[in-house]
Formats: sequence, C-alpha cells, structure tokens
Amino acid sequence: MNKTLIIISIILIGSSLFSCYDENNSFGDNLVKTAFRNISVDSCTVTLSSSLIDSLETDGQGLALIGRYTHAYWGTVTSSAYLPYNTPAYNTDASEKVVLDSLVLSLKYAGYSLGDTSQYQTFTVHCLQEKVELNDNGYLYNNSSFMYDPEPIATCTFRPRTGVDVEIRLPDELGQDMLTRLHTRDLSVSSDRFETYFKGLVIVPDASCQSMYSFSVGDTASAIILRYHIMDDLVNEQECVISANTTTQFYHIDHDRTGTVLENLPAKGVEMESAALDNRGFLFAGIGWYTRLKFPHLNNILQLGKRVSIESAYLKIYPEASTYSDYNTLPDNIYLYITDENNVVTDAVKDYLGNEVQSGVLEKDDTYSENTYYYFDITTFLQEELGASGMYKHSLQLVFDEDTYIQTFRNLTFRDQQGSSPVTLQLTFKVYESY
Repeated sequence: MNKTLIIISIILIGSSLFSCYDENNSFGDNLVKTAFRNISVDSCTVTLSSSLIDSLETDGQGLALIGRYTHAYWGTVTSSAYLPYNTPAYNTDASEKVVLDSLVLSLKYAGYSLGDTSQYQTFTVHCLQEKVELNDNGYLYNNSSFMYDPEPIATCTFRPRTGVDVEIRLPDELGQDMLTRLHTRDLSVSSDRFETYFKGLVIVPDASCQSMYSFSVGDTASAIILRYHIMDDLVNEQECVISANTTTQFYHIDHDRTGTVLENLPAKGVEMESAALDNRGFLFAGIGWYTRLKFPHLNNILQLGKRVSIESAYLKIYPEASTYSDYNTLPDNIYLYITDENNVVTDAVKDYLGNEVQSGVLEKDDTYSENTYYYFDITTFLQEELGASGMYKHSLQLVFDEDTYIQTFRNLTFRDQQGSSPVTLQLTFKVYESY
C-alpha cells in the first residue's frame, strides 16, 4: 500500500468510526474555538527484524546447563558443561593404609528445565585434554570450547528430580590414581599443579536427549567425591570432596539450524527481516536472539491536521500458539529498549513513573490461545518519536533480561503483520483542525 492510500485509509477510518468533535471546546471568549478529532487505529505498520548477540558470557554462573532441545522453527540447541576442579583438601595421614571405595560425580538439579522431563536422559562424561583458562578479557562464552577426549569415561541415564542428586560413577582407575597421589602428597596434586594433572570434565548430552536441564555448581554441587576407607581395627569411611572451580566453569552451546529458515542465513552481525524468517520475529535465550521493532510510517499522521498529538500507544505481542507448550512455557518477562540508528541502546521503555524498565505484562488466555499476549505502554516513546526523521529516528529492541539470556533457553516466537495474530500497535491520537 503506497503512502497516499495509507493516509486516505486513516482519514476514512478516523472520520467514520472514531472521530469526535468537541462542540463545547473553547479556551476563552476572545480565542478561536478549536475543533479536534480523537482517532484510534490498530493497523499502524510495525516492522520486525531479528539479530543474534555476538556471544553470551557463561562462565562463573554457578550453573551447568546440559541437554538438547529441538524447536519447531528454529532448530536444535545443545549445551555441554565444562567443569574444571580445585585442588582438594586431603587430611588422612600418610602412615595410614587407605582403600578406594568409589569416585563419583554428584549433580544437583537446579530446577530449570526445557522439554519433556518425564523422559529419561543420557549424559556422557569426558576428560578435558586442555586446561580451562579465561580469555584475555577475563571471560568465557557460549561459543568457547576446549579439547576433550571424545571417548567417554562414564555414561549415565536418569530422570532429574528436585532434591535428588544424580551420582555418576567414574572409573576406579581414575579414583585409585587420585587417591594414591593425594595420600602420598605427590607434587602433581599440589595446589599449583592439580589442574594440570586433572584438567576436569565435560558433560555432554547424548544424541537421544530431548530436554535441557540446569545443575548447580558450587562447593558440593557438581563436585567429584572420592570415597575411601582407612584400614584399622574398624572400617573408617572417609570422603574427599573435589569442588568445581566456580570461576572457570562454563557451558558451551551449539545451534544446529539444518532444515530451518535460518539454515542458509548469516549467523551473526546481520539483521534478518521477518520476511526472510517466514514472517516471524523471535527471542531465544542461551543462543542470544532478539528482535528489533520499527514504526516507519508513524509521521504520516502529521498530515491529517494542523497539529497532531499522540494520546496513547499500546504495543501487543501475540506468541504464536504452536511454539509454546507445557514443556516450553512462555517467558514471564520480556523488555523493550530504545535504540538509535546504529541499533545502540540509548534508553529503556519505562513504567508510568519513569523509574523501572517495563516488563511486558502477560495476559494469558488458557481457553483461546490467540487471545494470549504481552503488552507495553509505549506512549511516551512514540510521543517523543513523532516528527523525528533521519538520524534522529529511534527503534525498539525486544529482549530478555541478562539472567534469562545466560541461564536459560527461554524463547518466544511471534508473527509480523503478514501473519495471523500479528504484532499490533493500538494508537490513539488527537488531530487539531486549527491552532
């Protein structure tokens, strides 16, 4: 639809359905009466384009995200946990005789999941072949990786449950070697050499996995437990807890886009218009996708009268019904940030007091999913945007908060204005016929 037709349509809609003149409006006996119309429309153009954040910092989060999940539109994401370990405190006197009982990796389910948690999952455990070290800038990211032995040292099939630790038995050979070195105070397991001797573990989801889980990482969470006993008159059971290095632990994420609309598109650094994504926009945490929204024809309403002012503006985001479920629930919160022509954030869309960043209010309709939506009050933003042009125009970034991006795989898919239940801008503005 060209510019002229858009303007004519707005005039016709406003005149026939929504306009009202205030016949009693005056500002004093000596002033000219000012006639105005209030016009409400919900067909203003909103364009969508999606982008991928270059990388997300995943080190030191106190969490290990492990698993695989396949999204109906956006492909398969896989997350593997890299777990280096600190030098343990071993206190048994070297004169005692000790016997290995077991070496186990203890995983504590942290409560977050994505996918069908009723199904059993299989993880494999591998030994790192490189020492994990932070990058020069002091971080590790979702695309960081270190070499590990492709041959697993252990395999575990389980179903995570809150409050129940998952214990994975590691090889006795590794346990015996650790116990012998610790007991004899071998220099290879001293405080400055332990991570060279034992570089750590990588936990990888099996190809059969269809769910994602979070596990805690801390002093005893995701720890390796060396169990042994001292041989004396009575069997004296002991444990040596080898805790994960919470500074350098991180998780690595792969995204297989085969068979999706993303397959042949650039992975990073390019905004993908919704037309190239089957008329969709989306957010995807863990991977790092977000969506930019623009209002290219907003200034057209200025041509409808001597003066035009925006009274209210509400943005509605309708999740596409087929893209969420009980296994992939809707995000609790999404946010809007204001960006300049270079897509650099300059401010946030805040609440009516101007203090807090708005988190989109979710109106959920459990009976008719097409009536489920998030809404934002963007009145102030569009009031300030009306009349802006060129380098002074702004757009909006629809995003998750930082913790959601880094610690989950929350996702949201929605349609542009060519699809059903599209993104909608409900705009009410006042048109003055004279000053």
